[in-house]
Amino acid sequence: MRTISRYEDWVFKPVLALFIIVVFGAVMLPFVHLLAVSFSSSAANASGKVTFLPIGFHTMAYQFILSHRDILSGFRNSVLQTTIGTALSLLLMTMCAYPLSKKIAGQSFFVWMIMLTMLFNGGMIPTYMMIKGLGMLDTIWAVILPFCITPYYLMLMMNFFREFPEPIEEAALIDGLNPIQILFRIVLPLSKPILVTMALFMVVFYWNNWFSSLIYLNKTSMYPIMLIVRNILDGQQLVNSGMAGQETTKYVSTASLKAASIMVTSLPIFILLPFTQKYFTKGALIGAVKG
Repeated sequence: MRTISRYEDWVFKPVLALFIIVVFGAVMLPFVHLLAVSFSSSAANASGKVTFLPIGFHTMAYQFILSHRDILSGFRNSVLQTTIGTALSLLLMTMCAYPLSKKIAGQSFFVWMIMLTMLFNGGMIPTYMMIKGLGMLDTIWAVILPFCITPYYLMLMMNFFREFPEPIEEAALIDGLNPIQILFRIVLPLSKPILVTMALFMVVFYWNNWFSSLIYLNKTSMYPIMLIVRNILDGQQLVNSGMAGQETTKYVSTASLKAASIMVTSLPIFILLPFTQKYFTKGALIGAVKG
């Protein structure tokens, strides 16, 4: 046992630490580079000398972005879509996963029907025709309702609820609570790990979901921030929008604007992650233990 312990101290832990450092560097260095580019001058970016430290430091790129009309409306639309979509997804998946986690009539049939949608779907054109037929084009519901229930996340929630202690629910039944009251008053307050985990997954999905807006929304005023940034990355929308005059374009390059756009749109997720980390690991593991 002492030999194994020494082997772990001398070999395994240093190798593990090195691996973590390499992975952390691979993830963070691109963001550090983008951050440096966003704060660097036009000449420095054009010369290709910018690596991980800004050259010719300035904040004009962020001033352009944060004062641009489309960027501000995009942030508002993204926050609205993400908030409504996440709340509605949690509500619908919880109300679906909790009863399916119990032994009820037809449970296997409904579970298999849900799993079937993970392998087959109608495709883009039938989905578009359905959205149009329901009158949801150019509305926020076109980019929220089709994704409210994700089969994989639903399975994780079902597995989590299967692990919930039955004596607690039985005691609540004896006290006179019905199943809906047990769910909202007993089960959900004790299910923070899975709820926070699912909320984080859905927040990231809705925040990054620009493709659905491109298909179902025709009004630029309804575009989320990711679609606006995508349009910026495809061209020089900000530079050509009339905001950047001859004086300022000497200092701000298209590369700075693109890098600053990516940093600004990624910042909300970076801020959210530390507050959910303690629940994320526990919720994902418990939900995936049992199939």
